[in-house]
Amino acid sequence: MNEIREEEKKQQANGVPQGANSNQFKPLDDTREYIPEIGQETYDNPTAGISPFTKRMKKGAWILLGVAIAGIIAYGTMSTSKSVDTSDDAAAALESHMSTSLAAGAKLMSSDDNYVGGDLTITHNSNADETTLYVWDYAAEDGDYVEVIVNGTSLGEPFMIKNKPVTFTVPTVGEVQVVGTRDGGGGITYAVYYDMNHTTYFNGVDQGGNNTYTLVRE
Repeated sequence: MNEIREEEKKQQANGVPQGANSNQFKPLDDTREYIPEIGQETYDNPTAGISPFTKRMKKGAWILLGVAIAGIIAYGTMSTSKSVDTSDDAAAALESHMSTSLAAGAKLMSSDDNYVGGDLTITHNSNADETTLYVWDYAAEDGDYVEVIVNGTSLGEPFMIKNKPVTFTVPTVGEVQVVGTRDGGGGITYAVYYDMNHTTYFNGVDQGGNNTYTLVRE
């Protein structure tokens, strides 16, 4: 017994704990990785985590979209109007209100002049049963509307005449009427071109009035 006590004294003297309190625990280093609070960094910087390449792509997409929209707007506002023909043939056509040299769609004036023409009898030697009729505004595109009637039958609803011709198929013998249904301002100035005789007639009509073209084969 004395030997045991002596041994305990030696161990206590050497700093070695005994009994239930003899176990010493050294805490391990905390090597765990903690996930940061989600949303905080994104809230502070919404572009965090987006690569520079992605940012450039998005910026380029917005630029292309803007260009496309601008192009659509520009296209929608473009006019079909063309430049005024100032040639000698055009000047002669203004005097006679007729031309065999000017092409369909010729523009002779930049604004309407309230010209009111009249009915015409057109004699030709075409053997064809039908011909193409071109109708257009030879002055300003100002919202004039006409209706084409052939032998008492309308070929469609009234339409706005522009510098670009609208075409119809009509008989080479009979009556073709051009009715002025709306004056956009300055009178309804229009021209018709017949393929059967390659001639343009520059005419005009009041709103509610009409010009009759009587087509006769020789």
